[in-house]
Amino acid sequence: MKNIIKIIVSIAFISFLNSCSDFDEINESPNDVSELSPNFLMSTNTRNVANLYSEFGYWGSRVPSLMQYYQVGDSYKADELNALLWEPGESSPWESIYSSLVDVQAMSDLSKEEGNVFLEAVALVYRAILIDLVSKIYGDAPFSEINQLDEGLVFPKYDSQKEIYETLLVDLKTAKNMIEGIPGSEVPVLDGYDLLYDGDKSKWVKFVNSLRIRMCLLLNNKKGELGINLDSEFQDAAQNVFTSSEDNARLEYIGNSEGTSFRGGPFRASELTYARRMGNGFLNLLRDRNDPRLYRWLRPVENHWVRGLAEATTIQHTDPLGQTFPINNLPYPDGFDDLDTSLYVGLPIGSAQTFITYNAGGDGSVEPKTSPYVSRLSEIYFQNANDLVAMEIITYSEVEFILAEAGAIGAFGVSDAESHYKMAIEASMVEWEIFDDYVGGFDFDGYYNQESVDLSKSDNVHKTVMTQKYISMFFRPEPWFDWRRTGYPDLERPVDSDQPVLPIRYHYDTPNPPDPQYIEEYSKAVENLERTEYANTSSNDDIRSKMWLLQGTDKPY
Repeated sequence: MKNIIKIIVSIAFISFLNSCSDFDEINESPNDVSELSPNFLMSTNTRNVANLYSEFGYWGSRVPSLMQYYQVGDSYKADELNALLWEPGESSPWESIYSSLVDVQAMSDLSKEEGNVFLEAVALVYRAILIDLVSKIYGDAPFSEINQLDEGLVFPKYDSQKEIYETLLVDLKTAKNMIEGIPGSEVPVLDGYDLLYDGDKSKWVKFVNSLRIRMCLLLNNKKGELGINLDSEFQDAAQNVFTSSEDNARLEYIGNSEGTSFRGGPFRASELTYARRMGNGFLNLLRDRNDPRLYRWLRPVENHWVRGLAEATTIQHTDPLGQTFPINNLPYPDGFDDLDTSLYVGLPIGSAQTFITYNAGGDGSVEPKTSPYVSRLSEIYFQNANDLVAMEIITYSEVEFILAEAGAIGAFGVSDAESHYKMAIEASMVEWEIFDDYVGGFDFDGYYNQESVDLSKSDNVHKTVMTQKYISMFFRPEPWFDWRRTGYPDLERPVDSDQPVLPIRYHYDTPNPPDPQYIEEYSKAVENLERTEYANTSSNDDIRSKMWLLQGTDKPY
């Protein structure tokens, strides 16, 4: 209930309308934007940042299909999403990110005028999250000259990634120091407007430090080119990062309107998006490891082929999490030798065509997006709100995976990779409520002791860590960035495409019609991209050109 009240306040500004007399910090003229308290912008910016970051891992981007979490089961965008035939301007978050940065700048300006050190620090953090995201997606990006229209600067320069990350690391450390310097255990924010941590100073410090170690690991392959001591930054931050899932930077959906609902639910989807089905490669990773998160993320098929069965029958199947589903067991049809007889069936990777008859055994009446012969994603992804589906920026599980990877590759002085790795997996199981719901109790040690999971049994420790991180971060954006810099996990290339490798960046957004002044700045950024042998356009602005983060490395190709 507390979270619901907070998010309603952030969207509707109910407190602002009804309770102005309760707060000394509210100015006399609430209708005058120049006198607006930055507290009100904080709640809006928190929601915008969390939503933008998480949406890049959900339906709103190409990432979940690129990372093969799902494939599209009908013809709508199958060429773009499954076969990765990306065109400029499609599914691009560029405009949304820079629009949100305007609101963050306004919060920063107002907090400085008001002398609110905490909100000024939060603005630095939110700006860092958004600029980090846009740079990871595209490469060099406008940064130092943005939001200067009042000074007549319409077309800001594109800062280099090196300059961007050196600045962001300083900004995050500065923000951490500013928050730490605030007296007491709570930060000065109006009640109900800190949607992440409700004014808890210690959690804010952990949040910022957790973002810092994520950024340091991102930059590890380029540490020799930075004008900042990356080891010192990581070690300073790692002393006080997330220590439990209670620290997670996440917002839950409310689900009482379009603006407060998950995009897969009825409020935001004109029809339930059953066209998205789990990719076979990811499904096999789960199945091969007896991973209980499979049952959280996927339903069994509705129509199940059974060899040797004489006649059709309907059963009630209960999975290990206690969820019950009706299943039609059907006799295996004559004339077919490749139908999937598993209870959980995914889609092949990379088909640009509709999966009209996949696993249907000659049933020509099947609609691809509603096929009962292929498993649907769990119902949690078709609801307006569910506690397990949230807007997440960074979690405790991810933090432990960062420390585990650092230990696995001998970076930043981190030791005991296995302890961090084990805690990371366990935290993921907690976050997906596996321990709570597993019938008879979940045997974590039994899961961990499998040869494919146990780090002490691995012949490639780095790969094992990254594969588990990829599993644990289902529908999150970071696995794409992880794969680019490590080459893990092993991903299949699209079957219906002549593309030899997967994309590593988005095309830049460009104005239409192009403005000469903009093109001048854009062209400088494009010149800094490095074409790979797999680039298939005449411009450096290609989805397989390397940004600075990847240049000089052999990753991912």
